[in-house]
Amino acid sequence: MNGPDRASFVIAATSLALRKGGMKICEDSIKTLDSALDAYPLSAPGDEIGPAHGRAREVIDARRAGDEAAFGAAKYALELEMSAFWGLRARAYASGASA
Repeated sequence: MNGPDRASFVIAATSLALRKGGMKICEDSIKTLDSALDAYPLSAPGDEIGPAHGRAREVIDARRAGDEAAFGAAKYALELEMSAFWGLRARAYASGASA
């Protein structure tokens, strides 16, 4: 499903993935991601953003628990998933497929 809620999630997840720092420094990006997850609570089966969606949930859970180590691990996993997502998009764009 493509739509504004999915797009908002992709933007929020990308923003946090690109941000350096821990829970305190990234607080505004975490809040934005949390709101985006509320608006887009489930990714469709087979959606290439699905793995990142799960990692984003882990980021939010770690933040709510106040666990900086778990947050760092979850944020790194989200960074990897968003990198993979954008790599797929870049290859599709370069090959002339609709992005």
